[in-house]
Amino acid sequence: MNANIFINKLKSILSEKKLNRLGKQVAFTKRERNITAFHMVVSLVAALGDKKTIYLSEILRVYNQLTGQSIKYKPFHNQLVKPELAELMREVTNRVFNCWINDALKYTKKDLFKFENILIQDGSSIMLHRSLKDVFPGRFSNTCPAAIELHATLNLTQGCFEKAGITPDSYSEREELPTFKELKGQLLLADRGYYSGSYIHELDKAGGFYVLRAKGLKAVRVHNAFKQNGQELTGSHSPKLCELLPELPKNDLIDMNVSIKNKLTRVVGYWSKKEKQYTFLVTNLSIDEFTATEIGKLYRLRWQR
Repeated sequence: MNANIFINKLKSILSEKKLNRLGKQVAFTKRERNITAFHMVVSLVAALGDKKTIYLSEILRVYNQLTGQSIKYKPFHNQLVKPELAELMREVTNRVFNCWINDALKYTKKDLFKFENILIQDGSSIMLHRSLKDVFPGRFSNTCPAAIELHATLNLTQGCFEKAGITPDSYSEREELPTFKELKGQLLLADRGYYSGSYIHELDKAGGFYVLRAKGLKAVRVHNAFKQNGQELTGSHSPKLCELLPELPKNDLIDMNVSIKNKLTRVVGYWSKKEKQYTFLVTNLSIDEFTATEIGKLYRLRWQR
């Protein structure tokens, strides 16, 4: 993105006038005092965005540096614990996300209109002080004994967050996905942490659509596999994917039908230069509507989150 466009977009969202007005709308501030919505948002972004911040007093220090004031800890803490501050930051996040949504959806195709919404599911782990390991156990007990994971469901179509939640990092990511009922008519894009053969088949049965990065596919049977030019790679037998891997080209997309949990499932594969291995995407989108290249473009929408 052009640097000037980036700066102008940030200014349009984080302007002092707009943020102070938003602060009043969500009842974070009622009158203009020493602690304003604008300064609070900017201080939180500055303190938490690019440095290791452990104590709340560090946010106060940043606030005083930015504003040239000498606010004491207690009145500042009283503002931090307001439920309206969470509402203010949620609204700011939604506006930032909505501002970039058109860039994310530059991939346009009329068949996208078959989906009520395009949803991205993802999570981010955050390390905590090890004294919290019994309350928030981490996945890696030696290097990161205490950690939380922020789970988010992003709606690319509407440009907003559908759902967000925090769990101990050791909890299953898949439990934070929307229900099958909620995903009916939606397209779900998610990483391999959310994949399971049982899950995708249940989602398909419920009327949902998906493009998920898959793992653990080396033992599945490949019924047929084609290069983009239509050349078949499997012949008359149905090898395991691990047997076919040496024959797969590293400069082409591969479109396959494989058996997952005894059900024929479409898998698109491509060579990842960065990871030096094949990446496989499972999907229930028809090849008649979406080519292998288009499946890859849809999955890349995750990287615009």
